Amino acid sequence: MSNQENNDLNNSGMNDEDMVEVHTKLNKDKHPPTQGFLIAPLVFVFVFGCLIFVCSIQLAHSTNGFDVHPPTEVVELTDEEREQLRLERKFNSGKKLFTANCASCHQASGLGLGDIYPPLAGSEWVSANPELIIKVITKGLIGEIQVKGKTYSPAGGMAAVTNLKSDSDIADVTTYVRKAWGNDATEVTEDIVAQVRKDSADQKDQWIGVELQSTYLQVSSNE
Repeated sequence: MSNQENNDLNNSGMNDEDMVEVHTKLNKDKHPPTQGFLIAPLVFVFVFGCLIFVCSIQLAHSTNGFDVHPPTEVVELTDEEREQLRLERKFNSGKKLFTANCASCHQASGLGLGDIYPPLAGSEWVSANPELIIKVITKGLIGEIQVKGKTYSPAGGMAAVTNLKSDSDIADVTTYVRKAWGNDATEVTEDIVAQVRKDSADQKDQWIGVELQSTYLQVSSNE
């Protein structure tokens, strides 16, 4: 009963017994429940639940069953593709090593620097027997040398590249310079590097440039 109705009853002069009787009658005369009032909400809940279920199935299929780390698809490579991938990785490793240890003198372009540091691009020193470049890297060289018909004589010669310590590093960087900038020489393996280092273990000083040149480049020109 509203406040207005209560005020009307109070103003009507009704006593307490009359008011109790009126309240009792009102409680008995409640409105009948509305028929079918839950049908629309239940239909909506059912449709919404079905939609969630269908979306969950679709999402599970499209996200590998909600796996945070879905399995990587296995790609079968041919022997040729595996070999190509191996060489690419070796080449890229050699490029990084060259950039860190050699590019400041020979330049990233492989064209060398002035009359001091000879070019590696198109160099006969690079494409000759790989023993030559391995010896230069591991021990350095001193004195004049001829590269592509031009004389180079860096002050103090070339020091050994001591940062390249492992056979793998030396094999990677020598393979890179033998294949970069248009060079097309063969790959250098770790076994070749290990053998050259073993054979030249007694060499304490830098190699003499003209001696290396006469030994390896003469042989190369006769092949």
